[in-house]
Amino acid sequence: MSEPAVTLFSADLLSKWGFNDGDTPRAWLDWCEANGIDSSDVEFPLVALVREHLVPVIEQTIEVVKIGTSHNPIRAQRVNGVDMSDVWYGRAPQPDLTPDCVTVPMTEVLRLALEEAGLSEAPRHQGPSPR
Repeated sequence: MSEPAVTLFSADLLSKWGFNDGDTPRAWLDWCEANGIDSSDVEFPLVALVREHLVPVIEQTIEVVKIGTSHNPIRAQRVNGVDMSDVWYGRAPQPDLTPDCVTVPMTEVLRLALEEAGLSEAPRHQGPSPR
């Protein structure tokens, strides 16, 4: 059986609504719960995942930008030197990015989440208090 993983789609870099509109993937929350990890203390590290695992494998020349927004916080600013701002909002056609996606094991997601939170190990759920 393979390790649970998160899949990052290249095309999500080209949309304001990409990467689940910036929301934490259900698969991450479920994995944290199943492993007794308090996901409220270790945020899903989307930007780090994209920078470390997706961008390096994209075959096109790509520049990404981090955006302070409630929507997708990391997007392609330029692809092969062409500005993507209009593409984000569907006002221009999307270029094809290859590969289509990358898959990152949950243990790597956790490593990045802990690194971003400045923790050495995952905070555990606290069970109900004894009576």
